[in-house]
Amino acid sequence: MEKNKIEKFMEYFIIIFLVIQPIFDLKVFYNSISTLIRTIIIGIIFLIYFVKDKSKKKNILITYVSVIVLYIIAHHINATNFTSVIPNNFNYSLVKEITYFIKMIIPILLIYILIKSNIQNEKIDKIIKVIVLTIGLIIIITNLLGISYGSYSDDIIKGNFFKWFNNVEKYTYKDLASKGLFEYANQISAILLMFLPFIIYESFKKKSVTNIAVLLIDIIALILLSTRVAVIGVVLVFIYTTFIICIMKKNNADKKKIKDFYCIIIIAIIYVLILPLNPMFNRIYEMNNQQDLTVQVDSNNIINNVDDIENTEEKNDNIEKDSKINYIEENYRNKNIHEQFILNSYPYQYDPDFWISILNQDIYNRTDYRYIEKAMIKRVVEINNNKFDKLLGITHTRLQNIFNIEQDFIEQYYALGIVGCVIIFFPYFALIFLYIYKVIKSKFKVCSTSNLLSIITIAMIFGIAYNSGNLLNSLSFTIYFAILYYKLYTT
Repeated sequence: MEKNKIEKFMEYFIIIFLVIQPIFDLKVFYNSISTLIRTIIIGIIFLIYFVKDKSKKKNILITYVSVIVLYIIAHHINATNFTSVIPNNFNYSLVKEITYFIKMIIPILLIYILIKSNIQNEKIDKIIKVIVLTIGLIIIITNLLGISYGSYSDDIIKGNFFKWFNNVEKYTYKDLASKGLFEYANQISAILLMFLPFIIYESFKKKSVTNIAVLLIDIIALILLSTRVAVIGVVLVFIYTTFIICIMKKNNADKKKIKDFYCIIIIAIIYVLILPLNPMFNRIYEMNNQQDLTVQVDSNNIINNVDDIENTEEKNDNIEKDSKINYIEENYRNKNIHEQFILNSYPYQYDPDFWISILNQDIYNRTDYRYIEKAMIKRVVEINNNKFDKLLGITHTRLQNIFNIEQDFIEQYYALGIVGCVIIFFPYFALIFLYIYKVIKSKFKVCSTSNLLSIITIAMIFGIAYNSGNLLNSLSFTIYFAILYYKLYTT
């Protein structure tokens, strides 16, 4: 059925909105205002489609939103019964909490919008190409001009890509890895990686100059980002994408020829040749060296100060609070505790026993930021001693005011509890199982290469989110993630 003028206008508007998303992700625009603009636009488009929707399936959305509202009420009541050793109880805010929930369900609404808009798969592929080109070119051009922000810092890089090949000893990984003009390197890495399977597949189907150029730009940008997600992810994506293409060609009784893969093979070889120069490996080397040095210094300190440190945990009950605080102040720098944690996130003056226990752990735990992040949150939950925290969480607001755990699902578990996690993430997993059900019911007739790439890539993204964090709670990623889910249902 041909679309009417209003439907065509809505389709064009959605397409334009999606292709300009990288602009919102630039550091200069990365703020609460851009998040609000995105939320309002998606909210308005959703309401337009929702009002026009005459199907009974929309009742599922009404039920889902009703469940979230009920959960928020219970979540808020639990949040008001909170006790900690910190005077302000980490500044819980109902307004900020509601804003967080809205942000978490926006991608679900966008998936609904895309399904109702019925944008053709070919147009979605073009949207993906434009997004990859925009992000990739910004990263590449700013790197070559030497004006890119560093992937591991907010400072301007000191050397562009060509510096990787000479005088590399003058630079650290912070000087060379670049994220263009964007805010978070891991988010941008995940976006480019998420769309890479479809760029590869497009290059395989049609070996045009445009497709090959987009593929090269995607790969080069991921190389320049030099995050662990980007470096390892490219290898993983090449493996499973090539495998899926081969399997699907075999099932379609197509004759496989090596020349069909020559673009993929050549680009893969180039990537492997450049890989040893990647600053990510320099980062791993530097971190290991620093840790080894700290272990050596730590061992000397233990030997030289054995009378002060030995059996500290046994003596804690006999030491006055002031003595504990003095002990922490004298030792936390030597123990390599990050100041953000001990001075701001969970100030040692209010819970010296916790920080003394951290100081007396081995160097690997003390310098593991993720370990400290989770240890602080666990301590807060322990002190609150509320059995409902496991079900309803201690709130996203409080967790962020302590420190953001850099692992999705774990972060949401502590913030929202088991019930909150199930409610928020249920649509994502329900859509996957619904697709699998449709495939089985059709006896695999609705299963295409693009669909398979989508479902495997979704699984990969969940893995990245768990390991890297800051993906599933950020519109700067989940808007793109919604496109991937729509790809799952298009052929």
